[in-house]
Amino acid sequence: KQWYQRRVRAHNPYQTIAHDPQVRCKYIYIARNPKDVCVSLYHHCKAFAVFQYDGTFEEFSDLFLQGKVESSDWWMHVKDFYKNSKDMNIFFMKYEDMHANGIEAVQRLNDFCELPFLSDGMAEEVLRRSSFKSMKADPNSNYSWLSTVRKKDEAPFLRKGTVGDWKNYFTPELAAKFDEKTRKMFADIDLDFSDHL
Repeated sequence: KQWYQRRVRAHNPYQTIAHDPQVRCKYIYIARNPKDVCVSLYHHCKAFAVFQYDGTFEEFSDLFLQGKVESSDWWMHVKDFYKNSKDMNIFFMKYEDMHANGIEAVQRLNDFCELPFLSDGMAEEVLRRSSFKSMKADPNSNYSWLSTVRKKDEAPFLRKGTVGDWKNYFTPELAAKFDEKTRKMFADIDLDFSDHL
């Protein structure tokens, strides 16, 4: 039987991901620190008129904590994919780990996808071509073609892509709320974001 490769990118919750055990699929899930996700999603919602969001970051962070944002509750989203109750073939990685050791991350992903051997030099080239700087300049990645539905006075679709930008937005009190929810929600699994908080 001939297999055809197809790639689908989504932010859907675990329960809504199509899964048929008879169909060979590989799922790649990248989890990012909830604080950085909140900042990124805030700018995303401010920039697209469809969200009709004009509130402050503080108001948005409260909605985020309640799970009343696009893609629902971040903690449940991540936890469901991590627990993987349907036993899907998932490659789970933290965004921060990709930043910390890109070559190893690329090679692990390459192995998961069962692609030919990738040397360190080849992995470096993959990193260069898929870097934030590269993607920001590429219309296939930067969604510049969506300029008609984006507010011109807001941040671009690909804004910073850095680790730790949340520190420019969070008060110590808000950071403590996020840390507490993370500890509480992940208490029964071995997923830890504390080294990146």
